[in-house]
Amino acid sequence: MTLITDLAERIHALGHADLTPVAIANAKTVILDTVGCTLAGTHEPVVETMLQTEGLATPGQVSLLGRDTKLDVLCAALINGAASHALDFDDVNIAMGGHPSAPVLPALFAIAESQPVSGMDFMLAFIAGFETETRMARAVNFHHYDLGWHPTATLGVFGAAAASAKLLGLDAHQTALALSLSASLASGVKANFGTMTKPYHVGHAARHGLMAAKLAQNGFTASLDVLEAKQGFLNVYNGKGNYQAELITRDWAAPLDIVEPGIGIKLYPCCDSTHATVDALFSLQKEHGFEAGDVESIDTRIHPLRLTHVDRPQLRNSLDAKFSVQYCAARALLDGGLTFGSFDTAAYHDPVALSLMGRVNAAPHDDLSLTRPGNYLTEVDVKLRDGRQLNKRMDRPFGRHADEPAPAELIRAKYDDCAGRVLSADASARLHDAIMALETLTDLSGLRTLWTPSNDMAA
Repeated sequence: MTLITDLAERIHALGHADLTPVAIANAKTVILDTVGCTLAGTHEPVVETMLQTEGLATPGQVSLLGRDTKLDVLCAALINGAASHALDFDDVNIAMGGHPSAPVLPALFAIAESQPVSGMDFMLAFIAGFETETRMARAVNFHHYDLGWHPTATLGVFGAAAASAKLLGLDAHQTALALSLSASLASGVKANFGTMTKPYHVGHAARHGLMAAKLAQNGFTASLDVLEAKQGFLNVYNGKGNYQAELITRDWAAPLDIVEPGIGIKLYPCCDSTHATVDALFSLQKEHGFEAGDVESIDTRIHPLRLTHVDRPQLRNSLDAKFSVQYCAARALLDGGLTFGSFDTAAYHDPVALSLMGRVNAAPHDDLSLTRPGNYLTEVDVKLRDGRQLNKRMDRPFGRHADEPAPAELIRAKYDDCAGRVLSADASARLHDAIMALETLTDLSGLRTLWTPSNDMAA
């Protein structure tokens, strides 16, 4: 038995009985969160550009969330996937060092509009994909991440393939072939963070995972030793000796990763690696009562794995601003929060923000023995003009672990804000209620009418 065939048999064997109430509740939460993020991102420049590009928007019968456009199944997975990550606001996972839901759900939504699918079968497939990509992450991270791979894409494609295989009803052998093919479709490097290419990675993973499952369904072949082979995924993408293959299946689904460590809901629409700094500043501000104008300097020391892509003292564009810890720290203090408007052109050109940003210094943390799972270690020192010097260390941002979940009211507020960009308040509420009752639905085809805007709001 190869690693892939072992993994495929576990995916195929996963059943409704394995879904605990917590797993179901967490799945519904991140599905809702991802739908909201997709609706909010559906008119972003990355989506508009892709829709104008020949071959990426072939007409069909699958809807684009938040638009009145329908594409074929693969193009819909691609575009919805890019939209889901366009604002970098979708959920995150500690093991993955990335975003687990965005590469998986667009593939499943495409299937659910192409054939009858129940809510429970949909959630089972989603959780199977979530488990697959996060278990693979345990085997390769964080060396994989540090090398420069974008795990949301390079591992997300396996999650999309596993989930698609499950929902399409593939047998264990076909599932193994879909996963094997995915190894040749895995791509995405972090050098493209801060550009349209990053959300494209996610759409690419969703499309390719779905395509791999459909090809396997039709008899396509691939090497079943593609993970452990000398020139296979693990050795090529991580290098010999830089992975622990046994972690892919160790303690599989016991508990499910979506249960422990659980789900991570982002509360700010910017790179996850900036959030601990922002949370530390808000905590200090609440405790010591200072304003942005009182700050002389801010020093944030961040785990080197995360600092690499957020140390951006100079901004090129609004996407770049989402990946600048200097800008996010400054804007958060000035506005008392971070919203979509924090990253528009006027905001990041604001001279007051740029002045404060220039007083934010970022450096690698020098004591990695303090690191907890996820490598979020961040320590912030604030020097105030009145002479006070404040310090706060964060092991991870708020809302990243089952022990410290994001408050339900903030999750709902985030969804309402995201969905409200394209849907009426009534439509947004009805879509929310449908997703939160997903396990009771016998057919998901009706969701498309809920996430398609009315004529007066469609574009």
